[in-house]
Amino acid sequence: MKRNGGEKKMVKKYMEMLKGSYCKIVTREPGEDRASVITGTLKDIDYKDGFIIVDSEQGLGCLSINTIVAIKPKSEEKLRNCKKSLKNL
Repeated sequence: MKRNGGEKKMVKKYMEMLKGSYCKIVTREPGEDRASVITGTLKDIDYKDGFIIVDSEQGLGCLSINTIVAIKPKSEEKLRNCKKSLKNL
């Protein structure tokens, strides 16, 4: 799907708002049936080359902007509390 200039500006505006935030990022590779989820801090956005840099528990990673289905800010503190409660079971 091609995006027009107005949509690109909107995407850039909202992506910039999420920079530095801890986020849940849903991606889907072309040809894949299932989506995958990555949680981590959105470190940088390279619009020219079409990539974002994410710092997750797995380390620093790079994702193609074209494969991103959704990004939702999350509370890192809530995630830590959830993991602690699961360990105590």
